[in-house]
Amino acid sequence: MRQNSGVLTRATALALGMASSTLQEWVTAGHLVPVGNGLYVLPGVLDSERTLLRAATVALDAVVSHESAARLHGLDGFPLAGPTVSVPVRRSNRFIGVTVHQLTDLLHDHTTTVFEMTVTNGARTIIDLAATALAVQRLAPTMDQSVRMGITTYAEVADLLDSLARKGKPGVKKLRNILAPRLASGHVSDSILESRLFDVIVDGGLPLPTTQFRPPWLRKVNGRVDLAYPEQEILIEGDSLRWHGTPESFQMDRTRDNLATLAGWISLRYTWEDITRRPEKVVAEVTEALSVRRRAGYPALLH
Repeated sequence: MRQNSGVLTRATALALGMASSTLQEWVTAGHLVPVGNGLYVLPGVLDSERTLLRAATVALDAVVSHESAARLHGLDGFPLAGPTVSVPVRRSNRFIGVTVHQLTDLLHDHTTTVFEMTVTNGARTIIDLAATALAVQRLAPTMDQSVRMGITTYAEVADLLDSLARKGKPGVKKLRNILAPRLASGHVSDSILESRLFDVIVDGGLPLPTTQFRPPWLRKVNGRVDLAYPEQEILIEGDSLRWHGTPESFQMDRTRDNLATLAGWISLRYTWEDITRRPEKVVAEVTEALSVRRRAGYPALLH
């Protein structure tokens, strides 16, 4: 049973010579826990998500997917909830404590191995999450993090989405809207805050900014800024308490701003509150900065 992650079927037990009465005695004594019709697990298998997922994948010939796959890949923002797996064919879709999806378009090429379990790969996980009720405000940073971690790339997600897209498939339009500006700009995000800031600017109808830009005066220290319009000499940064709340970071930010001013650049900074609660303020100020530059004779940006 340990080779099967603590899972035993009634058919297997009988085939190994166990009498039906003995099987019932083991259940009554607590040596086996019934989890479905003719399906049993060892005590303790249901005590953690990972062991539960391992048992479910063996019992159902399933693949860890959706939120559970995101957690196994190490993606943030997915607190422990109900374990989730997917099966390509609805042979069985019941396992106690586990949500089971049917994905008729799930192929072996869409999977990888994590903690000795078959799990949807990065691109497939993003596509499956897009098909759920996950909001764009969470989906976009999740995809950006998966790219930062090297789990997938925007191109891989786009290619797989194109191959799976069909009329009525949930999440296709939502994900394409997120992918389009990232593919067009070569977007690279360093944080959730930066991802949200990028989306606020794009959703506001402004031209695509350059991400992770290295301005000339920071080259000696290998410094970079979140977003920029280099030809217009405008910098846009997202300030989080996590990275900008220490005395050292506060001092560094002032130094960077002074260097930008001395170099003739406009430097705009926005907090999490600005980005999430006052996005129209962000869009208005960036729009005004671009207008100031255009009136000063800088090149106009195309949308």
